[in-house]
Amino acid sequence: MAEKRKLFMNGCGGVDQAIALWYALQAPDVEVVGIGVASSEEGKGIRLVKKLVALTGLEGVVPVATGECGPLFGEGGQGQPESGQAAARLLVDKAKEHEGELTVVTLGPLTDLAKAVAIDPGLPNRLKQVVVQGGAIRVPGNATAVAEANLHADPEAAAFVLAAGLPLLLVPLDASEHIRLSPEARQGILSKAAGMGIGQASDEIGAKLSGDGTRLVAWATMIAALHSEYVHTQKMKLTIECHSALSRGAVLADLRAKPSVGIDTQVAVDVDAEPFAAWLRNLSDADKERA
Repeated sequence: MAEKRKLFMNGCGGVDQAIALWYALQAPDVEVVGIGVASSEEGKGIRLVKKLVALTGLEGVVPVATGECGPLFGEGGQGQPESGQAAARLLVDKAKEHEGELTVVTLGPLTDLAKAVAIDPGLPNRLKQVVVQGGAIRVPGNATAVAEANLHADPEAAAFVLAAGLPLLLVPLDASEHIRLSPEARQGILSKAAGMGIGQASDEIGAKLSGDGTRLVAWATMIAALHSEYVHTQKMKLTIECHSALSRGAVLADLRAKPSVGIDTQVAVDVDAEPFAAWLRNLSDADKERA
């Protein structure tokens, strides 16, 4: 039997991210070895993640650590080096434990990953791959006209990560433009949520998953991390804008015929999620199938 792929996930515990985590936890060829959660809504995100871990029988097996809720630098450029380091230190420990085998998937701001690299500058050489949900290159942003929410939340961390020499694959909004929630999948997720007792009520989740075209960016990113054969990539020279008030957090790609500005980065230009659509449609029956 082939050895399971070792996975560390870092995010903020949103509903789309919960779908991505649930997919990884149930994948027969994946071992989730750690999770970092930067939860700013009164701990809702980390409670959701712990619930999912418990429902798969992995409570006490998969460690869940609290991440950083704020950016690397506060007002006036004063750093916050000692706050929210639990997730970063857990990542460093797991990278050493699974040297050369660990895939890191980030579904939120890159603050924790940046802190992990600062703690262990050798981290880029310890990791197998880092798959980052972030950026908008040829499509509009979802935080500003040009910036995607994860990178806009902490541009300095994103710039640091981009320059760190990590084995990075960036999954921008461009790659998930066509991966959207169908009404059938929405109903399955609501049924699943009600059965799990996740959140205050299933209608709370329903309000966030409209079923009329909600983009499943985190799930697309997880597919990109676990199924490379369904990802089309392109090497681009990228820069993260950290200064301009209008374009802060934007990914600037040098798309000229002979690009010369920016850092060489592998970018997912398309993720083919169709082979996995049945899993999403049947999400409410996933436990029965697993049993």
